[in-house]
Amino acid sequence: MNKKISKIAFYFNSKNKRALKAFNLIKSYINKKYSFIVLNDKNPDVIFVLGGDGMIIRAVKSFNYINSLFFGLNLGKVGFLTSVRDSKDFLKSIDEFLKGNYFVSTRNLLKVEVVRDNAVLFRDDVLNEIVVQSLVWVVCADILIDDFLFQHIRGTGVLVSTPTGSTAYNLSAHGPVIMPNIECFVLTELMDHNIPTPSLVIPKDKKIRIDIVDFREKELFLLKSKNISCDVMLVSDGSNLFALKKGDKINIKNNIKKIKLVELEKDYFLSSLKNKFYVK
Repeated sequence: MNKKISKIAFYFNSKNKRALKAFNLIKSYINKKYSFIVLNDKNPDVIFVLGGDGMIIRAVKSFNYINSLFFGLNLGKVGFLTSVRDSKDFLKSIDEFLKGNYFVSTRNLLKVEVVRDNAVLFRDDVLNEIVVQSLVWVVCADILIDDFLFQHIRGTGVLVSTPTGSTAYNLSAHGPVIMPNIECFVLTELMDHNIPTPSLVIPKDKKIRIDIVDFREKELFLLKSKNISCDVMLVSDGSNLFALKKGDKINIKNNIKKIKLVELEKDYFLSSLKNKFYVK
């Protein structure tokens, strides 16, 4: 039996006219038809996210991975994480959801930290992926799995993805698509100058470490938010940036935090894949 919803929060870009219009429509609809529901509560049962997959990632981080449901209303281009793909179905789908006709898809997260001179300088909880990437030249990096030296990369970089993130940057890098209920990571090299190697699917109980061995220090780029030069960068979930130095160690492991996405149909992930990639 699904939980009865009584408190709803909204998350969207108020400068986006389309999102603002959808918010006003949905808010008015809920106020008229479901007057018992409290809107914009600080401890919501569900967060309605108006936007695409990127907006859902920002919402998850903004609400600090609380135990609420995330209900995505797609206004973006991809919408793998959203609950409703087409805006014409928003109100109908909200009715079904508030009647309790929905499924919950629980998604695993990664925990990443950067260690430099035995001090942790960066931490993040990651829904999609972490990427280590040289901005111009090559980066040399060692990949260790449970302290076993598995791979030496000399190329653009490497990414570690969750199953949720397997349809994002990982897919563009020709990594495999992983169904979201499989608890694992995906390790995918980026433009390695060595003999190309396939992605590796790694069980969630393994720990991954990326050691930054070497790269050319040209100081061609500036990380504006911190006013520091950057040649090799760590990017988590496409938005949190950290300038890496030689000798940095990046520790990646499974995260005890999880998020819960609303789905309104059985096999929603497979349906999304079919609509995106396969002949209808």
